[in-house]
Amino acid sequence: MRFQLPRKPGRRLTPTVLTAAAVAGVVTFSLVASAPAGNAAARPSSAYAVSAEGQVPIAKTPYAESPDGKRQTATALELPKNPLISVRAGTATAGNDSASVELFDIVIGPDLLSQVKLPPELQQQCASLPKTGAADLPLPDLALPDLGLPLPKLTTKDLPVKNLPDLCNLLLNPPKSLLGIDSLNVWCSGDQGGVDLGSLTLLGQKLKLPSTKQGATLPAAPLATITVNSQGKHSDGAFTITGLTINLGGAETINLASATCAKPATKPKPKPLPQPVNPAPAQVATPPSAPVPTPVKTHQPVTG
Repeated sequence: MRFQLPRKPGRRLTPTVLTAAAVAGVVTFSLVASAPAGNAAARPSSAYAVSAEGQVPIAKTPYAESPDGKRQTATALELPKNPLISVRAGTATAGNDSASVELFDIVIGPDLLSQVKLPPELQQQCASLPKTGAADLPLPDLALPDLGLPLPKLTTKDLPVKNLPDLCNLLLNPPKSLLGIDSLNVWCSGDQGGVDLGSLTLLGQKLKLPSTKQGATLPAAPLATITVNSQGKHSDGAFTITGLTINLGGAETINLASATCAKPATKPKPKPLPQPVNPAPAQVATPPSAPVPTPVKTHQPVTG
């Protein structure tokens, strides 16, 4: 069941150098069936909307868990304050051998390009672009500002553009985010699950989404990897499906919409009710049998 919440004004989050690192990211969509994860202890069914590990850690939010098989639901209208990711609404639900997640209006890397200043050489080239033939101009190889991360030094050739006009347009009219997703729904039941991914926008341009049942690769550079529909079974019999996993060059990993279905919770067997001890049936007095009649010999007059 989907819900619609009134749109609340988006929070402007101050970007950090970490979000800018994703500018030069490669974006790879792939279907991944991961190897079984070793875990001897049985886990309950659970679900969460967003989590992140790295320089900007985010706990699983919202998070629902069902240790006894009863349906549990958690909802969040915003994430804890952070500069990396925001959502308008998220709901996580977990029950007996089932789980699901609904996410709306996900924004990763808000205003990330607005902090990148054009190098003077590039600014001059952008200002003097010819009216015709500009699409054939090659990309200049100019260093971008230091992002303050243990990553390779980035240049303009690391950005996902094809030519100089594209580069100028990207930096002079920066998009509002690195990645925007209007909706993401994930569900599992037993050892099966599915992903419903809505419209996705990368650096201001809508992408034609690959099927979540098939792998696809989008050309870009080597700092961000996006995995779609990652599934895996655990040694305790549980099954996990994650809608999107975004790895920003090893500095940050973001998981969006993850559901885990554990084995059905064991229901307690009803205790048998004590049976009452029935007394021996009472003896019912019966009347004595009637005597057998004795035949009597007699003579009857004959008439006629």
